[in-house]
Amino acid sequence: MEQTAVDRVLRTLEVGGTTVATLVDGGASPVAWSPRPFLHPVRTLAGTVLTDARPDDHPWHCGVGTAVPDVDGVNCWGGPTYVPGTGYEECDDHGRAVATAVSDGDGTLTQRLRWTGPDGALVLRETRTLTWGASDGGWVLGWTSAFRAPGSSPVRLGSPGSHGRAGAGYGGFTWRFAPCDDVAVRTSTAVGEDAVHGAVAPWVEWTGTFDGRHGSGARASVRFEALGHADPWFVRVAEYPAVGSALAWDAPVVVEPDAPLVRSFRVTVRDEA
Repeated sequence: MEQTAVDRVLRTLEVGGTTVATLVDGGASPVAWSPRPFLHPVRTLAGTVLTDARPDDHPWHCGVGTAVPDVDGVNCWGGPTYVPGTGYEECDDHGRAVATAVSDGDGTLTQRLRWTGPDGALVLRETRTLTWGASDGGWVLGWTSAFRAPGSSPVRLGSPGSHGRAGAGYGGFTWRFAPCDDVAVRTSTAVGEDAVHGAVAPWVEWTGTFDGRHGSGARASVRFEALGHADPWFVRVAEYPAVGSALAWDAPVVVEPDAPLVRSFRVTVRDEA
């Protein structure tokens, strides 16, 4: 699918005078990729680019962001929709997320997002807060998404996993890595893609040698910590490089009216010697 539009830069994130990430509105994505704001490129302090956006294998994957395959029947992930009993199909059910307000300060930013369906109807609200700053030997990103039902009815968030595709519970906070080799992925008790994928653990760490196609190539590590929740980790290494926190691993999660669903993460980024 040809891409002709251009993403609009909403904010650059700096640590100690070094630009470590760029927040864009996602406006360059066509409707079928469920346009939404995301961070890209994300870098280490030494300049190694750690993210990919719109890669050939899954062009609807975009840097660091939040995406949900099923928001009350609306595809807010992008790409084909998983249909139970049939598999993936091309459907005209794609939504989008638009930041309606942005407020920021020194090392912090809050966005208010409207998630809408293909008809423009509001299906979900999100308040997203980002924080960033120096950390021992690197820098740290804080990410909190608070999802709210837009009206008096609950909103169901689902995934292919919640529709019966085993191990495919992707959706929620997701980091699509830049191409990398010699990947090591682990938790405190598990090592390797097969063991970590689907694991419930306080943190998961990804270490790899980035090939430099998106900037300088070097070895770096990214540690993801889940704060105040215990969703399974979604991990891909062999097929494509990505880590996510699965909101709806094998069952939908419900956003009740007047009761926000909150997911928070701390991500530590380090250059490796």
